[in-house]
Amino acid sequence: MSMKNYHKVTRGVVEQSRREGKSSVAKLDPLDLDLDRTYTLEEFEDINEQLKTQTLEIGEEPVDLFELDASGKLIPMPQTPFCKETVVAEIVRQIGMWNIYTNQGGGVTASQGGFNFDTGRGQTIRAPDVAFTPNRICCALSEEQCWTFQGQPFTPSFVVEVENVAGGRGAKFDNLDNKFRSVYFGYNTSVQLGWLVDPQNRDIWVYRRRNRSTAGRRKLEWNDVDGGTVLPGFTLDVEAIDKTTSVVCHCISIAL
Repeated sequence: MSMKNYHKVTRGVVEQSRREGKSSVAKLDPLDLDLDRTYTLEEFEDINEQLKTQTLEIGEEPVDLFELDASGKLIPMPQTPFCKETVVAEIVRQIGMWNIYTNQGGGVTASQGGFNFDTGRGQTIRAPDVAFTPNRICCALSEEQCWTFQGQPFTPSFVVEVENVAGGRGAKFDNLDNKFRSVYFGYNTSVQLGWLVDPQNRDIWVYRRRNRSTAGRRKLEWNDVDGGTVLPGFTLDVEAIDKTTSVVCHCISIAL
């Protein structure tokens, strides 16, 4: 199914990129993207690179990132609403400070940081809202793995998704639950711990690996969450998240 009928894109940037020849991979015009066809990793990287300087809308939602499923098909990732992104930023801040102060030497990434969750069914590029990759994995990476998706697949040990999932009911929760179980905790990935954080309904679901291909899930009250052995010495401060969202909501209500 072609996206010509339901998205808009700035043509000038595409043509400029083609003239400048920034990549050895043939540039794909997003106006001609077909969500039913498959794309190579090189094409996937090129498309996301172009989206850094273009305006793309799909179904009237702005999109600036694609993920890639195991069959090689593109998955549009709409831009994040403001309040959700403030929660993501707060969690990144907390984990980043812990990473520094405890000399973990790992890597903390947000929703632009993609990983190749190759679970045996093919290349699957996913970008968790928050992820932590420990030092032992970071130090073993090649330059190709660090700067492209072309090297040997690797994954973080910890992932977070932030979303309003209405108390764990409905398709949105089911889809995210499946993402945790089938992708993040899929066969042979490095993920040991995952959190699904719903700040609007004040719920947290904790996923922990049971074996090489399955994970258990537990719903918690809206209280501080311990990182256990995966994030030793780290505790998620939910009060700091509440303060972040309350300030934002207060300012918005005053403006209205």
